[in-house]
Amino acid sequence: MSRANGVLLVGLLMAWLAGCTQDAERGSSLGALSDAPAGFRQAEPGMTVDLPADMGAHREYRLEWWYLTANLHTENGERFGVQWTLFRNGVRPGPFPSVGDGWQRNEIWLAHAALSRPGEHHFADRAARGGSGQAGVTAQPFAAWIDHWQLQSRDDGAWELAVDDEDFRYRLIIRPQSPAVLNGDHGFSAKSSGGEGSMYFSYPLQVIEGQVEIAGKDWQVSGQGWFDREWSSQYLKPDQEGWDWMALHLEDGRHLMVFRVRGAEDFYSATLVSASGAAQTLTAEDFTLAPRQYRNSRFGRVPTTWKLKVPAAGIDVRIESWPGDYWNPGNLRYWEGPIDVSGSHAGEGYLEMTGYEG
Repeated sequence: MSRANGVLLVGLLMAWLAGCTQDAERGSSLGALSDAPAGFRQAEPGMTVDLPADMGAHREYRLEWWYLTANLHTENGERFGVQWTLFRNGVRPGPFPSVGDGWQRNEIWLAHAALSRPGEHHFADRAARGGSGQAGVTAQPFAAWIDHWQLQSRDDGAWELAVDDEDFRYRLIIRPQSPAVLNGDHGFSAKSSGGEGSMYFSYPLQVIEGQVEIAGKDWQVSGQGWFDREWSSQYLKPDQEGWDWMALHLEDGRHLMVFRVRGAEDFYSATLVSASGAAQTLTAEDFTLAPRQYRNSRFGRVPTTWKLKVPAAGIDVRIESWPGDYWNPGNLRYWEGPIDVSGSHAGEGYLEMTGYEG
C-alpha cells in the first residue's frame, strides 16, 4: 500500500526499526510490532488533512512515506512500471532541528526505487540519517529527496521525478490529475475494525513525458500513475500478518485504490475516484476482493491473479500481475509490480503485497 509501503498501510514498512539505531540501519523483514512508544502522536478519527503543509514531514509521528507508482508506455507499445518511495522513521519524537547539526539519532530515512518490464525487475535502495540534509522533504515548494534521487514540484505545477542508479534510471514529468483524494474519513484511514489507522491522501497522476533507461538503452515514455502520502505511529497489530494493496486506472477514466490487511480478521477498504476527481470511500460491504491464482517466486508463494467486484459502480474485473518476479529484494522484502485489468473494464495499475516471505 503502502507499500514498502507503501504502500500505505499503517506501520507498514518500518519493522526494521525495532529499538536500536544499529538494527534500524541494518534492517529486518516486515512484521508486526507494538503500538507507538510514548511521546509519538497517533493518527485518530476526526483528524483531517491540511495542504500544502501535510506534504511536508511530521516529526511528531514515528512513521511516514511519500510513495509513487506509474504505468508507462512507449509510442510502439512497450510497457514499463516505475516505483519510488521515500520513508521517514522517527527514533525520537520531534520537533527537532532537521538539518545543521550533523548526523543525528532522531530519525532515519530510507528510499526504494524500481523499474520493471514484463519479466524483468530492477530495484535499488538508499538510507540516510537525519540532520545532515542528505535526505528530507519540504512542503512548499514541494521537494522530497535522498542524495540525488528526488521528487519535486516545478514552477508550472508539474512534478519531476529523477532516479539514477547503476543499471537503471528514469526521469518523469508528472502532473496530478485532480485535487487531493482524502482516503477513509476525511483523510483518516482505518486499518482494523478496532479503529487504528493512519492519515492518508492520494493523487491520481498523469505522466506527461519521460525517459527510462536500462543497461544503457533508453526509451521515451508517457502514462499514468498514483501518489500516496501517509503518516502514523503504529505498526501492524500482532494478529495482522501483511497487506495487499492495489491502485487501478480504468479505461473510463476512473481510479480505484483498494487494500486488505490480512490477519485474524481481514480488514478491507477502498477509494473510488471518478473521472472528474470526485472520491468515494468504500467499505467491505461495498466490494469483494479475492485471490484466484498464485505464483511461486523466489521469496514466497504470492497471489498474482485477483477478482474484484464493486456492484454499485458496475465494476467486475480480473487483475493479473505481469509475467515475472517483482519482489523488491532488500532487507524489507515485498512484492511491488505492474498489473493488467480486464473484464467489465480494461485498465492497468500496481500491486503491492507484504507478509508472504517464506
